[in-house]
Amino acid sequence: MYGEKVDGRGKHMLVPISDFRKQAYLDWLCTPMKEREHKTKEALAGSLGLTRRTLTNWSDDKEFLEAFEKRYLKTIGDPGRKQEIMDVLYRIAAYPDVPKHVQAAKQYFEIEGSIKPAKMQVEVTRPAKDLTDDELDAILADKIASERSQRAS
Repeated sequence: MYGEKVDGRGKHMLVPISDFRKQAYLDWLCTPMKEREHKTKEALAGSLGLTRRTLTNWSDDKEFLEAFEKRYLKTIGDPGRKQEIMDVLYRIAAYPDVPKHVQAAKQYFEIEGSIKPAKMQVEVTRPAKDLTDDELDAILADKIASERSQRAS
């Protein structure tokens, strides 16, 4: 797996995905922003002796993207990470002065399961002759209950 790097003479060289600089960039991308040693892509590139453009080019490389996706999915799948996210959502949701507290609260409750998703109506187009007696009875009972509920309103 290789990505491009421009050497001092402006020539393109292939750099393996195992190169420590690409690994450092992958680590940086998968580290939460607040925890990053280098806060910007420019700072990271400088510390690796590269340009920001090189990092951007690596981000467009198919093999690099595959390596990133594997690392990213492993990182976000970690139960500790999920708990960190839930903690952050809770903190945001708990403070009404935070502009997105309602949105955070909704997300928090949806994830933890206390808000059930909206009921969906599903229509199946299947000939009645293909239904069993029990299936037909269940469909008719649902329709009757729905009709009575609407009439009562």
